[in-house]
Amino acid sequence: MALLQEGETPQPRDITSVRADYRAWHSRAGRVLPPDARKKFDELRDGGILKNGIDRFLSEPRTESLLKAADGSFPLGRWQYPFTNVRTRLEKQRSLLADAEPEESPAALVAADLAKVLRRLPDFIHVLQQRRPDWPIGEAIKDERELQVLVEALLRTLFDDVRPEDYTPSRGGANSRVDFVLPEVGVVVETKMTRETMSAKKLGEELLVDAGRYPAHPNCEAVVAYVYDPDKRLQNPRGIERDLTQMTGSGIAFFCVIS
Repeated sequence: MALLQEGETPQPRDITSVRADYRAWHSRAGRVLPPDARKKFDELRDGGILKNGIDRFLSEPRTESLLKAADGSFPLGRWQYPFTNVRTRLEKQRSLLADAEPEESPAALVAADLAKVLRRLPDFIHVLQQRRPDWPIGEAIKDERELQVLVEALLRTLFDDVRPEDYTPSRGGANSRVDFVLPEVGVVVETKMTRETMSAKKLGEELLVDAGRYPAHPNCEAVVAYVYDPDKRLQNPRGIERDLTQMTGSGIAFFCVIS
């Protein structure tokens, strides 16, 4: 925003882009604010009779001040809506957002740790394979059902209560199955295995569908989606993880880990 009033005159598309970015950010940020904070948040954007808001600046960042001297100078500053005034409002908005940011839930902390453990699953398989070449455990994992056997064994070394193949409440007449539920910590674990027909887009779509149905489960406060990719079919696994690891609209922490 500051650059809109500094240096060379920006192109109209640059102003439009900054305006769109701010409004999109404002909309996303407002979703996590309680009603009172949201009201203040919007007032900082909208301004009032005596004080202009951020939106006014974004609408006319290059409008020159009406207080122009005879010699063409601007004794009180060149711009009618200077960014220096807007900066204070932006900082107040940021403070409101920081104050409203929820702390990670206990379930989210457990899920984050579990994601780190599952990332090492190929190393676990590799050690078993090296020590017992006659036991082709890695080669035996051909689909998600076989993967779940290994994941369940690992989960049972970490948690006392592991419930496989649980169901979420009925939606549209059909129940949705989840792979594992850890009710003592409020975590659901979903497993997927890449296949020749699974693109990164397809994987993302499947996991986003999963993220939308888990909130219906009574023991779900956080989700770990583990994707086993032994043939390295996914070209950008870390990028996919970053895109899919999120706080869902219902407030559930969703972790994606690929290895």
